[in-house]
Amino acid sequence: MAIPPENSKKIVVVPCAIFEKDGYVFSAQRKEGMSLALKWEFPGGKVDEGETEIEALHREIMEELSVEIEVGVRLEPAYKEDPNRIICLVPYVCRMLTSPIVLTEHQQYKWVRLEEIHKLDWAEADLEVINTFLHYLDVTKLRRSKTKLKC
Repeated sequence: MAIPPENSKKIVVVPCAIFEKDGYVFSAQRKEGMSLALKWEFPGGKVDEGETEIEALHREIMEELSVEIEVGVRLEPAYKEDPNRIICLVPYVCRMLTSPIVLTEHQQYKWVRLEEIHKLDWAEADLEVINTFLHYLDVTKLRRSKTKLKC
């Protein structure tokens, strides 16, 4: 989705973490009673005043999963408009540095094979992030193969 046009709605910036390891992607299921209950998502949360996206991501992942992370590449944001605001979901390719994962705000988590990622019932904005991430993986793979061919 393109950047939304100027309007009076508040834009809420929400960085999220994409963890990929050995062909599996981390996904977290929202708890019952929350907005978007039982939908799958990439963990993260909104940027508080005075925080950078990366600071917010570190804080949110520690709060939600109880792990420390390394933040890598920032991917193209996805936008989701609701009646009161525009959510700007900003995906980062990340790596977990510590374990175990202890969920505080999600019902469960799964490591899902990339080939099966669309089988989960994802939150709408996260679907766009998935497509962006899969494109990123294709481009990265293509660059690596071209690098290997050089003499």
